[in-house]
Amino acid sequence: MTGGDGRGPSGTGGLPIRRDAETDGCSCLDCRNVDAATTRRSLFDTVRWGWQLCRAYPPILVLGTALVTMGTLVDAVGARVLPTPVVSLLSLVVTVGFFVGLRAYVATLAARELTGSTLSPWPWCRRAIGRVLLLVAVLLGLVFALSMLSTVVTTVLFGVLLLVDVQSALPSLGQPAFFAVIATSVVVLVAPLLLMVFKCWFALEACLIGRYGPIDAVRVSWGMTTAYRRKLLRLVAAVVVTLGISYVDGVTPSLSGGPGTLLTGLQTALGALGQLSAVLWFAVTAHLYVQSIVDG
Repeated sequence: MTGGDGRGPSGTGGLPIRRDAETDGCSCLDCRNVDAATTRRSLFDTVRWGWQLCRAYPPILVLGTALVTMGTLVDAVGARVLPTPVVSLLSLVVTVGFFVGLRAYVATLAARELTGSTLSPWPWCRRAIGRVLLLVAVLLGLVFALSMLSTVVTTVLFGVLLLVDVQSALPSLGQPAFFAVIATSVVVLVAPLLLMVFKCWFALEACLIGRYGPIDAVRVSWGMTTAYRRKLLRLVAAVVVTLGISYVDGVTPSLSGGPGTLLTGLQTALGALGQLSAVLWFAVTAHLYVQSIVDG
């Protein structure tokens, strides 16, 4: 697969891919070296394109398989032979490596194909490490702020219940009021958290492909998810379904003997397949970022 002939400044193709108003010089498709077909692909066509990208670059699947295998081994074997803090640290390293490192690599390859860039993906990713780390810090800060907001709301509501003494004043509403407080605190945390995940979906690609700083990456992603809400919602639904396969072991019955061993093996294989499918969605997300930027 190919994305063009490598035109553009310093032989880099059209990278970085930014909004028209933030692009140095001409921002037309020809100057960015982006094929017009990129702007016309449906979500289904984009998924097919992402699969072709993964096939064209075997290191994507090799790295993905290696990281998924490492994560499985850490969970299955590490817990038996290593201290809990070490297992937690290893799990964190593997998770970050997969969802940040591998996603960055796939996004860079996708941008390279779509813009005809001649840059090697590794140097490009290496130059973006600082921006990506700052972006992760910003996102963690938002998660912390949402958690604190939920805690404050829960504390205030419980305080109100204690002051009003619901049990003695309205005995029949005491227990429902208690559950209402819990439900409210969960909604206050979960709803904004889900919204943040959705609105920041393209933030990593904005850092890598657009060379935006962390705050600007969040801003750009926020605007893009507003303009392309329907297409992204369909993508998120597909991601949730495929990644949900990774957790089938929590809902399937446990059996003993041969059937139990077979079921465990199938669960492990399905879980690994579900996790590995994420590399396809990394490619699709990178394509949608480029498509949304040049089409906007």
